[in-house]
Amino acid sequence: MTQKRRGIHYKIIKAMAIQLLLISAVTLLGVYGAAKVVENVLIKQALEGEAEFFWQNYQQNPEFNLPSTLNLTGYMSSSSPSDAVPDYLESLQTGYQRVDFNDRQPLVHISEKYGKRLYLVFEEGQVARLSFYFGIAPLAFVLLIIYLPAWITYMLSRRAISPVVKLSRLMDSVEVSERADLKMDFSDIEKNADAEVMTLLQAFDQYAERVNEYVTREKNFTRYASHELRTPLAVLKGSISLLEKQQLNEPQQKIVSRMKPMVKEMEDLLEALFLLSRNQEPDVSEEPVNVNAIVKQQLGAIERLYPDKHLKTSLHSNVKLQMRISERLLVICLNNIILNAFNYTEKGSIQVLIGRNFVRVSDTGIGMDQKSLQRIFEPFYRANREQDQVKGFGLGMAIVKRICDQMGWHISIDSELGKGTQIQLTLKEQTS
Repeated sequence: MTQKRRGIHYKIIKAMAIQLLLISAVTLLGVYGAAKVVENVLIKQALEGEAEFFWQNYQQNPEFNLPSTLNLTGYMSSSSPSDAVPDYLESLQTGYQRVDFNDRQPLVHISEKYGKRLYLVFEEGQVARLSFYFGIAPLAFVLLIIYLPAWITYMLSRRAISPVVKLSRLMDSVEVSERADLKMDFSDIEKNADAEVMTLLQAFDQYAERVNEYVTREKNFTRYASHELRTPLAVLKGSISLLEKQQLNEPQQKIVSRMKPMVKEMEDLLEALFLLSRNQEPDVSEEPVNVNAIVKQQLGAIERLYPDKHLKTSLHSNVKLQMRISERLLVICLNNIILNAFNYTEKGSIQVLIGRNFVRVSDTGIGMDQKSLQRIFEPFYRANREQDQVKGFGLGMAIVKRICDQMGWHISIDSELGKGTQIQLTLKEQTS
């Protein structure tokens, strides 16, 4: 089973989210950088300017007042006791710096002239609030302007791909069967479809029409072939029945006895092929099938077809295997597997083992190389075709593989050239 993949909507949302996150991150970095520029450049220059302005006036008037506003406070080291320099400032060096004091982080500028030291303390709390209103608020507005077109773009993209999504859901809901018409109603999709989607819908219509024509031809061929092939088989059955009523000698009776099961096998094979070609579920008996008895019966019947081959055959069973499966398809699989064992084994033995849910056939025949093993299930392929004593068209194992695929069974082959072949048919009980 293939892994379920994400839809187009998910991919569009993902692309839009990544784009918006990148834009937001770049915008926030820009605001943060601007705040740092304000702190390290503008405020620093402003404090340096205040200090220079104070020293110029102080030189002319030593009684010039220190700066004292809502956000800026000045201190001088030789001022009166009421204006004493706070303890947290006395240990600082000259220059521009930020200090920690009572959960506050004011910016401090310290300068020295005329044997005096000037402390300018700038409280940026109010400025931070202003920066929030005049920085974050515009940022939110800018982001809103960015997000709104992005959302509109997403909605337009979703609307553009909506016919494709509807088409994929419609195709996923279609049940393909022998009686189902592949012609689908695309009227709802065509309402909002663009040129590319219309081309795709037309291609689906043409494809469905050709498939319907092909299915119709296949049904007709199966019906006609079934009729034409059943007729000669019916003639053969009637002729064999008449021969059985005649006074035949022993050799003639043996020939008739060998012909009767082969005609029955051809009938079952024909029915199975038509059943598989129509892709219908085969009939499964209500009662469990005795696999042991069927294997024993088929092994004995095939063994009687080869009276001139002196092979040692054996049947072993670890369990009494009973399963609700199609008896007719099981017989076809066993016949092909056991026939191959007899056809390709001139001397030695053929062993059949019945396990918990499998039937294993092992022989000491000519075996196969890896190249033949890879092609064993190909129709009309037959290993060791140059051997004239082995007859057939190379359809047996292809039919077995087709039955296994439909029934959920499994067939495995292990072979070594010159030593023999082992084939295991693993069965699976059919559920009603």
